[in-house]
Amino acid sequence: MKTHRNLSILIAAVFVLAVSACAQTGDTMTEEGKMMKEEPMMDDKSMMDKKADGMLMGSKGHMAAGKAEITEGMGGKTVLKLSNIKVDKVPDGYVYLTRGGDHMNGVALGMLEQFTGTVEFPIPMGVDPHAYDSVVIWCRKFNVEIGKAWLPGKMM
Repeated sequence: MKTHRNLSILIAAVFVLAVSACAQTGDTMTEEGKMMKEEPMMDDKSMMDKKADGMLMGSKGHMAAGKAEITEGMGGKTVLKLSNIKVDKVPDGYVYLTRGGDHMNGVALGMLEQFTGTVEFPIPMGVDPHAYDSVVIWCRKFNVEIGKAWLPGKMM
């Protein structure tokens, strides 16, 4: 009888610890006793602040396609991610985060060295990505725009 009582106390203690752990992590426990991860609720504005994306399109007869997205990269840093891209190979194409689609009114993020697939460019410290509304790929050697993507909801 004492063993049965001790077992009941042990089960109750484990249950209390599990419920306590759920409360600290924001997880919940199902009726079957399984842990379930709860996703934080976000309103539309905070979702827009966290992420913006647009489709990359070619300019002046150049090929540029794919998705441009400001998001959180590895290590929690804000990055510009160009995914599923297909861009004309140019000798020195640079990626800019811009205002009004003008590379002269933007921040150079780096040289485009990969013309297909997915690439990421870290956004430098001190640069507020919310202050920019577009991404431009610019060929410096020939002084020509290769492609552009508009980032809806990103202009101040």
